[in-house]
Amino acid sequence: MSIEWKEIRKRIRDNKPDRSAQFRNYLTMIDRLSSKRVSLKGSMVATAPQPARAGAGRRVATTDMKTVMDRYHQKALRLAQAKYYAKQVG
Repeated sequence: MSIEWKEIRKRIRDNKPDRSAQFRNYLTMIDRLSSKRVSLKGSMVATAPQPARAGAGRRVATTDMKTVMDRYHQKALRLAQAKYYAKQVG
């Protein structure tokens, strides 16, 4: 039984999504989650019990939806600017 490694490698390379498709999927996921008002709070489960530590407790930093949307807006703006620049240049 002969394995054609070059053919397998070519299939994997051809089926791999490009960065713009990955970014587009990411933006649609953010849109979907923000429109459904999904809360992921409490969805993470520790795999092992954490040892107790002496001293003052540190507040765990949480991310506001506003922060997520600001990042989303900044990325979308950069993408739009890159597309505009690409049209102007070539």
